[in-house]
Amino acid sequence: MEDKEKILIVDDEEILTDLLTEIIAEMGYQCEIARNGIECLEKFERGQYFDIVLLDIQMPMLNGIETLTKLKTFGLDITIIMVTASRDFEDAKVALKEGAYDYIVKPFKNIEVMTVIKRAVERSRLIKEVKDYQENLEKKVLKQTNQLVSLYADTLEAMVLALDLRECETGYHSYRVTKYALILAKKMGVADSDLAVIAKGALLHDIGKIGIPDNILLKPEKLTEQEMEIMRRHPYYGYKLLKKIKFLEQEAEIVVSHHENYDGTGYPEKISGKEIPLGARIFSIVDTLDAMTTSRSYSQAISFEEAIELINQASARQFDPEVIKAFIKIPKEKWIKARNSIEKADFDYLKNLLYSLNES
Repeated sequence: MEDKEKILIVDDEEILTDLLTEIIAEMGYQCEIARNGIECLEKFERGQYFDIVLLDIQMPMLNGIETLTKLKTFGLDITIIMVTASRDFEDAKVALKEGAYDYIVKPFKNIEVMTVIKRAVERSRLIKEVKDYQENLEKKVLKQTNQLVSLYADTLEAMVLALDLRECETGYHSYRVTKYALILAKKMGVADSDLAVIAKGALLHDIGKIGIPDNILLKPEKLTEQEMEIMRRHPYYGYKLLKKIKFLEQEAEIVVSHHENYDGTGYPEKISGKEIPLGARIFSIVDTLDAMTTSRSYSQAISFEEAIELINQASARQFDPEVIKAFIKIPKEKWIKARNSIEKADFDYLKNLLYSLNES
């Protein structure tokens, strides 16, 4: 059975409230009475809700206009009808400007009251329908958003995993640097809204290596200068790839800049200082940290303690001094714990990460 609208009568005249109560009961609606504006507001403050309020203009303690102003703070969907004597007509006009829906002039006929209430009920129902529609729409949008997050997370994860498996000796490098980048970004107080961009930029930083030939990418010996020139193109390849994906445009800026140095000696654009996106300045530090602490065919891993010291020494040359200040405050145990957690992680890491950043 559909709930009937609840109507509150606010008036200090008992004869009038009795008459209005009879009319409202005859129309089949629920009804309560408040003897003044303060009593009316107390009902709303206790969590009671009324679809329609019949509010007398002339009342002791708190008049109708003052009560109306305070009532509107409880929600714009309350339909307020002013009850006024003919001599208070100017006050009724003021009430309409303040947000009242309609007014009834005393003395009134029952049919006039019923007509105004019917219109008010229709308005109240329309507001509810619009509100319900918006809530359902928001739920549908959220559901579809989560489906899209899942879909593109699966796609990105497949791309990242394929690249990490191709460079088999780096094992889960992209996952580790993503977690490291988030640790450092949070230490710097980066806004939650920017963390997802940094995370995805870190995950996809080497996606451009898809365009690097295997004989160069997988070469166990030191690369020649000509081969290095080809390898240095991978940030630009990654940028071109991600720029074509609309929701990864910001991440593309991190990808293209992740090998730039603070002093301008990096590649591919040789930009320097704050010209380098913050996400890239953060990432370059943790990328170096992972490279130093991971054994590869051409280099032996060193301890986190040694790596942190060497990175600190490159402040203002390779790395942003402000980011370095935050970096050296993070204990080595936190990096080691993060590394170990990635090595034990399953392939749902990216999807779970994106969901958690979406909710923050």
